[in-house]
Amino acid sequence: MMSSNIGESEPVLKINGLFYEVEIDNKKNEILEQNSDTPMNDNLAILEEIGEILHNCTMLTENQKLDYCKSQRYFMKLYLKEVNRDLIRKTV
Repeated sequence: MMSSNIGESEPVLKINGLFYEVEIDNKKNEILEQNSDTPMNDNLAILEEIGEILHNCTMLTENQKLDYCKSQRYFMKLYLKEVNRDLIRKTV
């Protein structure tokens, strides 16, 4: 049987301090928008976002950090495959 503890208050996690504000130049945004038509550039953008989260978020648990690192590794593999394909196409 489930019971609710309405009288007990639970701490509320404040997420204001989890992320630092990151300012991105307009030029960088324009470059990303222009180049986002290729999977290689999409994967690079995702890699950069994951890196910023890992670097800026101080409240991540070790398991959460590990999950982000696994995701980063996955997108790095995709990115490197695309770079390799581009190099092969250019040399042929």
